[in-house]
Amino acid sequence: MRHRFGWIGGLFLLSVTAAAAEEATPALTDPTPAKGWIVSVGGSLQLGPKYDGSNGAGPSFMPSITWRRVGEPEGFSAPDDSFDYALYESDRFSFGLAASWRAGRYSSSERRLFGMRDVPWTVEGGVFAEFWPILDRLRTRVEVRHGFHGHHGMVADFSADWVEKFGRFTLSGGPRLTLGDASYMRRNFGVTPRESRANGFLEPYRPSGGAKSVGVAAALEYTWSDAWATTLFTRYDRLIDEAARSPLVQTVGQRDQITVGVGATYSFTISP
Repeated sequence: MRHRFGWIGGLFLLSVTAAAAEEATPALTDPTPAKGWIVSVGGSLQLGPKYDGSNGAGPSFMPSITWRRVGEPEGFSAPDDSFDYALYESDRFSFGLAASWRAGRYSSSERRLFGMRDVPWTVEGGVFAEFWPILDRLRTRVEVRHGFHGHHGMVADFSADWVEKFGRFTLSGGPRLTLGDASYMRRNFGVTPRESRANGFLEPYRPSGGAKSVGVAAALEYTWSDAWATTLFTRYDRLIDEAARSPLVQTVGQRDQITVGVGATYSFTISP
């Protein structure tokens, strides 16, 4: 089974990669009977919106780790997938646990947010499901997550990716849709009467739940060797409906949200 983790697992693996790599010298494509695990550690550097609806961009780094049995084909994952752990996995269908981290919104970062409550960083946990209508070509995925700490609402992400391989290149991409319940939308896009009075130019706004954004994402991966691979990726989202009508978007921010990034992974074998 394929598993993907970040942050704690990634930081731990980064500290032991060098020692493990020295002992794990067999090639990843060794023709002998499959034994052991192939572990891939890496990370991505991204430049994207500072918060939902922001018109400013900021950098972020996200570590990652995956592992699979020797001889098992490498699974596909898009750069904007949440960290996940598959409880069940077959050629066409899988489901399991998912977790994501979301940056916060702080009034100190933008003078026009004066008087607005801070929205702290958030950890979102939930479930995911994947289905391949066309095996190894078209993947569909849905994630449903609940926020902890920064917000306590529900978020649902829907995505579809067409995957094409050209030698060492893998090109993928497709549409995106994000929904949020009323709690999530009000925390991130609402303006209370008290905040409106303190701010002075943002009108009160109380959104309901529904669609937050539609968009598209694309990624290009190049496999340099059995050990190294790099990825370039981008994602564009357009805020819609209740999110787009928020004074925080119309007056302070913008509807168009663009993220670009680059990632790298290093793979090595751990024998029993």
